[in-house]
Amino acid sequence: MRIYDIVFTPVLDPPDRIPPQRFDLRLRDVESGTQLIVNLLDFRHGRVLLLLTERARRKVIVCDPITGEQHDLSFPPKFEGTYVVNAAVLCAASERDHVHGSCHLSPFKVVLISYSGGVNRPIACAYSSKIGIWGDIISVDVPHRLVFAHIPGLLVGNALYWLLAIISDGILKFDLDEQSLAVINGPTIANDVYHASHWIIQLEDGAVAMAILSYPRFQMWQMDVSCHGVVTWMMLKTIDMHDIPGLPPQIEGNKATMKSIVGCVQHTNEFLLSVDDNVYMVQLKSMQSRKLCEYQHYSNYHCFKSFYPPGDYSFLVFILQE
Repeated sequence: MRIYDIVFTPVLDPPDRIPPQRFDLRLRDVESGTQLIVNLLDFRHGRVLLLLTERARRKVIVCDPITGEQHDLSFPPKFEGTYVVNAAVLCAASERDHVHGSCHLSPFKVVLISYSGGVNRPIACAYSSKIGIWGDIISVDVPHRLVFAHIPGLLVGNALYWLLAIISDGILKFDLDEQSLAVINGPTIANDVYHASHWIIQLEDGAVAMAILSYPRFQMWQMDVSCHGVVTWMMLKTIDMHDIPGLPPQIEGNKATMKSIVGCVQHTNEFLLSVDDNVYMVQLKSMQSRKLCEYQHYSNYHCFKSFYPPGDYSFLVFILQE
């Protein structure tokens, strides 16, 4: 039986660097003491969302690595026996002066995404810790098959966005206020690029954008929505990867090496790029990069940021699932 390990790799330099052992998410069965098989679904606002994969007791787990707080949530009835293709956890605090990241005592929401009656009918369901129950099942019919890229979603305002795989070419949007699902077509160039090199991001002005790495070009596309709800994409800029210092020399002139986006630090324009056998953090504003760790094949990289009052101490780590 395979165990999925979630490993924290600190990004900050000493003396701010926190030992990875400080954050241990290896969950164990209360009765037997055996390690549970969990899948990392999402992270946001200081919380991590896990999926317990054992069929006999499938549930999602919301935990706070800082405080050790844990909430076990049974699946909504409609999701029993389904495959969770994506999910999100987010802070539900409504105070104007609330700062996300220090959300340890704040209420939260969880959103699950799955299929109903085939891959042409995605469904969503949201949980609110304020009332302690799952909401109604939300669905939308689409004319074509949907395949999800297994990467974290993006929260912009009160809407969540998940990237669809290249066969579908687009984004699934879940509006938390309107409780609605919609599929948005992506930029045309996405048809020529493998989905692992796409990433949905938020620009400094709050707009939704898509980053596409097609070696040697790194492109940024902004999504614009008209007053009639029509979506168009505008290319903001193209970056030549050869102009980014800090990347290994073998990136130049060798198109056979592996280069893809494996993560993103939202709101900072920092990307995690896998180049050959290493992962680099690339800052697009400064056009600088630095090596973070060795690349682990078949792993998911998640960027986690949090802080705990009364201090203003913050940190950034990877969550690596093998």
